[in-house]
Amino acid sequence: MTPSQQRALVALLREGDAATVNMVKAELVQGGPERIEEYQNLLAQSPDDDKASAHIREVIGRIEQALNLGNISRGLAKLKTFAQLEELNWDIARAEQPDFNGGPYARQLDSWAEGLKASLSPGCTIQEQVRALTRYLAFEQKLTGNHHDYYHPRNCHLPWVMEFRQGLPLTLTLIYILVGRRAGLEVEGISAPGHFLARLGPVCFDPYYDGRIITAEEWERITAEVAIEHRPLLNKACTPIQMMHRLLINLRNAYIKRDDTIQQKRIDHYLAVLQH
Repeated sequence: MTPSQQRALVALLREGDAATVNMVKAELVQGGPERIEEYQNLLAQSPDDDKASAHIREVIGRIEQALNLGNISRGLAKLKTFAQLEELNWDIARAEQPDFNGGPYARQLDSWAEGLKASLSPGCTIQEQVRALTRYLAFEQKLTGNHHDYYHPRNCHLPWVMEFRQGLPLTLTLIYILVGRRAGLEVEGISAPGHFLARLGPVCFDPYYDGRIITAEEWERITAEVAIEHRPLLNKACTPIQMMHRLLINLRNAYIKRDDTIQQKRIDHYLAVLQH
């Protein structure tokens, strides 16, 4: 686009009628991510509070949202590992906040893992590993369940759980998994009736309630709530796909409670891709 073409486009976006402006914006969006840098250069042609700038920023935002949607769809389609599950959480957060950067949060998980490793004694037992893990995340980092606003959507978003130190059983367990595995501990997620728990070896514990260890008697009560034919599944660790599916269901329910149909439809799209 030549300088004269740029000036003409900016003038059209600033002064054109609504139908023309919408048509032009649709054509600009079709340019895709390859044109984002060019569109950003257009912003220099007009003041920040100008109509043209607002339209150009909208075009860039729509392209970035479409790009992020594609990333999420591709990520869901190939989801197998917890590393991929982590990346998907950053992408899903970016869908709600386009300028979101998952890098600082990934580095925070790295930092927590280093802090955890420093508290693990050589040759310590699994029970001691669990105590170190829960002490570090629940009491030093103060990660706990959100008992006051359980159905708030941010409880389903990994970065906001890390930010506010409160979340759902699932998102808190995911943090324990990501931090624990960075530190060499094979933490797993267990889908319990109406709840979600973490497990390391034979020790089951509850990140939602500050990492409280589940006793044998409690596990018997949990097992009794499950139909006999489904009880073998209770002992199986959840896969990344299963955890993402449950996370999306939780997020969808949170939006339904808030009558946010736009966000609900977005989550429905993710679920359709995941279940394909």
